[in-house]
Amino acid sequence: MWMRFDPVKDALFLDIDGTLLDIAPTAKDVKVLPILVKNLARLNEKLDGALALISGRMIQDVDLLFDPLRLRCAGAHGAELRASPFGPVESSQFLPDFLRDEIRAAFKGMQGITVEDKMYNVAVHYRKSPQNADKIESTLKRIIQNYDKNVVLIHGRKVFEVSLTSYNKGQAIERLLKNAPFKNRRPVFLGDDTTDISAIGACMKYGGIAARVGQGKPNQKNAFDSPAMVRSWIEKIAGET
Repeated sequence: MWMRFDPVKDALFLDIDGTLLDIAPTAKDVKVLPILVKNLARLNEKLDGALALISGRMIQDVDLLFDPLRLRCAGAHGAELRASPFGPVESSQFLPDFLRDEIRAAFKGMQGITVEDKMYNVAVHYRKSPQNADKIESTLKRIIQNYDKNVVLIHGRKVFEVSLTSYNKGQAIERLLKNAPFKNRRPVFLGDDTTDISAIGACMKYGGIAARVGQGKPNQKNAFDSPAMVRSWIEKIAGET
């Protein structure tokens, strides 16, 4: 098992895709088993609410995935934040309409490529067309070079995302850590992707720890080989007395 986790002293922040859930051909194809929802609910209770999902998905989509469970959550890579399970969602600035329109138009009709407009950012998924990764990247770089430096290109797992630099997962975690029930707890984060780097940095800044999920590079040992191992770990600590 990865490490000693203390539900009284620790706070847990979890990425979703590739960390809690197995990667699927499309974002809509992921599977959430009832036992995972049950274990997350039990763990949230043990942590007195100091459990948050930190995702690239919008919060409304996260709620649908884990229905009927609602947790504290940061969505759209930190562009959305819900500090209380049934509280309001705080929203950041949207990506300009004309930029989102230009990105959608650039990839319209391209086979194997899905453009997901999340208002705050635009994700170009190429899981079904990996041979086009370089072409997609160069196209997006060309598009965003015409905009100010507040727009950035993020490379995730088989996806490129165009976003504003004014928010990220790490900033969302820092905001949560300043208030109950997270305040004065050691932050623990699990993630699998380059989009999680800011979240790792935030946890380290506040004296916490983070772990990567996935097989990793040759000769590289990660704490969790797969989301299945993460789910087993969650089940264990949720059931401990």
